Amino acid sequence: MKLYGVGISNYYNIVKLALLEKRLDFEEVWVAPSQNPALLEHSPMGKIPYFQHQGQYICESQAILFYLELYQPSPRLYPTSAPRAALAQQIHQFVDLYIDTPARRLLGMAFFGAPIDQALVDQAEKELKHNMAALNGIISVAPYLAGEQLTHADLAAFTTFGLAQAVTAKLGCSDPLAQIPGIGVYMELMEQRPSVQRVQADQAAAMAKIFAATA
Repeated sequence: MKLYGVGISNYYNIVKLALLEKRLDFEEVWVAPSQNPALLEHSPMGKIPYFQHQGQYICESQAILFYLELYQPSPRLYPTSAPRAALAQQIHQFVDLYIDTPARRLLGMAFFGAPIDQALVDQAEKELKHNMAALNGIISVAPYLAGEQLTHADLAAFTTFGLAQAVTAKLGCSDPLAQIPGIGVYMELMEQRPSVQRVQADQAAAMAKIFAATA
C-alpha cells in the first residue's frame, strides 16, 4: 500500500489515520498537488491524496476510506446500523463541504504568504461560525461524533477542525469551534489516540520541511 500526498493536508491525514487505526502497513510518498501529467494519470484533478494497492490507484479521500473499510473491516470505521452509518456519512460530508471549504480559502493567507484580503477573511470567519453552529445540530458526541465508536466522521472532523482553528488563529479570527459547546473534551479525547499523535507529529515535521524549503 502506498499513500501519495503531503503530510500537511487534512485530506491526506484523514486517510493516514484510517490506515493507522486499521493497523495496515503502508508507504508514504511525498507528492504535491499539481497538473503534472504523471500525477493526473492517477488523480485526474491533480489533487492529493491518492492511494495505490495491488496495482489499483484510487483518488478522493472518501473513496479511499471506503476501499480500506471493505479490504480491512476490523476495526470498523463505518457503523453497521443504518441510522449510525447515515449519521457518520452526513457528518463527514458536512465537514468536507461546509467546514473545509471556507477554512481552505484562508490557507494561503495564513501560512503561505498570500496578501491578506480582510473582506475574504471576514466572510470566511462568518461562514465558519454559521456552519459550525449548524454542525452542532447534527453531531451526537457520545463520546465520538456519531456515537460510542470512532468512525470515519471523526477522522474527517478532527483533522478539518484542526485546519479551521489553525488558519483562523493565524489571521486573528475567533475560534470557530467555540460554536460547539464542550467540543474541547472531544478534541482532547482524539488527541489521546496513538494514531492522532503520530499524524500530528508528522504534520508538524512536514510543515517545518516546507517552511525550510521556502525560507
